[in-house]
Amino acid sequence: MSSFEFLSVLISVVVGLGITHLLTGVGRLLHHRGALRFDWIHLGWTVFVFLFLVIYWWTVVFGWREWEAWNILLFLFVLTYGVLLYLLCVVLYPVELPRPLDLREHFLGMRRWFFGIWILTVVTELGDTGLKAHFDDLAAPYLPLMVSWIASSAVAWHSERRSVQGFVVLYHLVTFAAWVGIQLSDLQWAGPG
Repeated sequence: MSSFEFLSVLISVVVGLGITHLLTGVGRLLHHRGALRFDWIHLGWTVFVFLFLVIYWWTVVFGWREWEAWNILLFLFVLTYGVLLYLLCVVLYPVELPRPLDLREHFLGMRRWFFGIWILTVVTELGDTGLKAHFDDLAAPYLPLMVSWIASSAVAWHSERRSVQGFVVLYHLVTFAAWVGIQLSDLQWAGPG
């Protein structure tokens, strides 16, 4: 096994923990649906973070696999990105679900943690892309997209207004879907070699 293959195992574990935490959280909500106040904004962020985790794993496995100069600092940087995504999952779904659970109140109460971690994640994404020297290879909307995610998240960090929170989650979902669509050619499964 190459150095990257060893390192990618730990990254895969962190991503797997994040996905497991999200899915477990959703499953527990299904079991406690009688004592639950549903919130579409919370659900929107659940979908967004789940999809972002999957794309993060994909880009680590296929974006970093040819990198030969691995060192502890680079590995910690890539691992930190995954840890931040995992923390988003923990903020969305607490380990212990209070009964009754109001997802709207939960998200609003945790929004500063959520958006603070998300802003750090986007900054880490920019660093990740810069380290791989992919800025030149990316479509023109990349930097404006990242800046808009940071700016809209900063607004959502400050605001409790439902209209702001709803706009920001929908904006993230739509722009992320558009971005993945633009980059789809880079996300193809490697065929038989």
